[in-house]
Order: sequence, then structure tokens, then C-alpha cells
Amino acid sequence: MSDLDFTICCTVTFFTEKRKTPPNLNNGKYCPHLVIKGSEQLLGVNFIDGEDVTFDQPIRANALPLYETVDYSALQAGTEFFIMEGGNIVGEGVVKEIFQHKPYGEK
Repeated sequence: MSDLDFTICCTVTFFTEKRKTPPNLNNGKYCPHLVIKGSEQLLGVNFIDGEDVTFDQPIRANALPLYETVDYSALQAGTEFFIMEGGNIVGEGVVKEIFQHKPYGEK
């Protein structure tokens, strides 16, 4: 079983002053890093769906972990994080739920 069999369900807010255009969270192409507040570890994710981004307003979104060699276990319900693009903090969020996928064929 892969360690990447989960979805990160979260609420995110993107900052007006950090981006010119809002990211598209629904096309599977937005892959920033999350950094847990108080940590420096970069956690690569791919946003797979979410509400339309309105700057400075919290929205619901779902993301998948990207790297099997990275420990995502610190992401738990209630964990607050920053959204990073390169060295820039472009938003922040909080984990609402970690949805664990069942292995293929398991009921």
C-alpha cells in the first residue's frame, strides 16, 4: 500500500497582495508546497478540486500528497499551514480532515 493513499481536505485563503490571478484548484495543475506553521518542511501537494478562489476569503479545497519520500503525518485535522510558491507565502489554510483511501479491492 502506498503512503500517499489520502486526500487533504482543507480550508484555504489566498492573499491578494501575493498573486496577480487566483489559482485554479480544479484542473490538477496547481502544485504548491504546504508548510506547517512553526515548521520549515516543504510538503508538496496537488490541488485536485476546490471552490473558486476569491482573494482573502476562505474556501474549501482538496489536495493530494505528491512525494512518497516525504512524511506528511504532521498534517492532521486542525493543523494550520502556509501555502508556498517558491519562497513566497501566497496563502494559508487549516486541515479540516484527512480522508484515508481504502486500498483497491477492499470493502
